[in-house]
Amino acid sequence: MSTANFKKLIDNYGRSPEERAEAIELMEKVNENARANWHNEAWRRQMAAVLTESILEGFTYETFYDQIIRTDRVGFDDRVILEEETGLKVFFIAKGGHIEASAMVSESMEIPRDTLGFHVYEFEDKMESNFAKSAATLRSLAVRRLDWGVNKQIKALIEAGIPMASPYYVTGAGLDQAALNQAIREVRDESQSGVVTLYGRSTMVDQIMDYPGFADEALEEIRQRGRLGTYRGASVVQVKNWKDEDGVSFIPANELYVVGDDAGLFALYGGLKSKEYVEADNWYWHYIGRQDFGGVLHRPERARRFVDTAITP
Repeated sequence: MSTANFKKLIDNYGRSPEERAEAIELMEKVNENARANWHNEAWRRQMAAVLTESILEGFTYETFYDQIIRTDRVGFDDRVILEEETGLKVFFIAKGGHIEASAMVSESMEIPRDTLGFHVYEFEDKMESNFAKSAATLRSLAVRRLDWGVNKQIKALIEAGIPMASPYYVTGAGLDQAALNQAIREVRDESQSGVVTLYGRSTMVDQIMDYPGFADEALEEIRQRGRLGTYRGASVVQVKNWKDEDGVSFIPANELYVVGDDAGLFALYGGLKSKEYVEADNWYWHYIGRQDFGGVLHRPERARRFVDTAITP
């Protein structure tokens, strides 16, 4: 069984009836191969490597966070420095006049580094008997958890940078169209790039779709793609209602964020690292993965936080 076929099988994209029939056939071949090679450590490492690559590809394919805030992808050992330079002045002078000097001012900070990680285990008998389904399920959950973790960090940074006392904190019953229009205008005016994103769950995004004058084409785009449209030149991202292992939503139902992409900076360090092993004194298989990342929200004036008091968080 080739790793290419295994990778094709665990990529959970939409398939035609013919492709689904092919997937079933591949599933049987993968399961047969797993039963024959499960106790071969080299084979397990190879399958784990393919699984890791597929998880990272799925995370990149499904996530929208890098369309919200500027994101750098760097090597695992790299450092990411956020730098801003100011101070250069321009003067109008008479011909031959003296030009005053102006000093360059540079401010820099290193992006703090954190790690997203997961660790799952499964009974060996189950992995041997239905490896294909177990691997596909693990891939799907891992992609969702990585996306959940990074988006949760965006939310945490916005909450920290824009608390209730902030002038950029907007509250009221319902998502007022005039207030949102003003926020988009102000954030775009502050942003150096002019790229603005509206980011929230369907409970908030749907209110935008109900505004008079919202383009039918944008509505259709959101319906077709599920999460992305455009309003007054700003991208509309409808984030999934991600929940933790206890079923608690991590993004409140009553909050919408207006974010310039240069309000902060995120970084992903290297690729997804992983390990697999079987317990020496038991019958459980373990798979561990981690991704290093970091982020800051250093320009809160390039973001707004809307809270709808008419909706339960």
